[in-house]
Amino acid sequence: MSIGKSFSAGSILMFLLFAGIADAKAQRVELSPFFGYETGSTVYTSLGYIYIGDGMDFGGNIDWRIGNNRYAEISFSHMMTSLNVDDGSNERYLFDLGVNYYSIGILQESKPLSKISPYGLFTLGWVNFNPQTDDYSGENKMHFSLAGGLKIRASERIGFRLQARLLMPIFYAGTNFSSGTGGTSMNVSATSVAFQGDFTAALVFVIR
Repeated sequence: MSIGKSFSAGSILMFLLFAGIADAKAQRVELSPFFGYETGSTVYTSLGYIYIGDGMDFGGNIDWRIGNNRYAEISFSHMMTSLNVDDGSNERYLFDLGVNYYSIGILQESKPLSKISPYGLFTLGWVNFNPQTDDYSGENKMHFSLAGGLKIRASERIGFRLQARLLMPIFYAGTNFSSGTGGTSMNVSATSVAFQGDFTAALVFVIR
């Protein structure tokens, strides 16, 4: 999947879900474009450890209220980084890598009527690891995440959101990044959960 296709899929998903949300009467909807920093991760494969680098990420959330202090949320985030492999004797660069997270979950606020409200968030979804080269194929994996943060309400229509999130892609037996016919393949030898994190700041637009 190319970076253009990844962005297109994310945009279509956001549009369709927002269209359905907008039809719900008397619902509070929050749109939150964000940017931040995403940490890297390490996974063991048949060729050694592969290292997903860290970098800046950006994306957006759509939240709609389903209770006085609870929201359903969908989100998309994108990071450009690199993938390196360490075979035990040396570490080498393989290719640039796009990391795209697609998520849906539940956000729980603790003080929904306050100017500053802490919250917790749990999501499920999938992550697309997209090599920026034709020499290797990409991978789509399930993930789940836990997050916490603060909503800061500047007015009835505008606010801010600060968040720290733990991202956990699930790699299972058979996962591989492979090159062309007869080329190199990196297989994850056993089921494992990788760990990434991101720290983001968002501008919140409220639609009623």
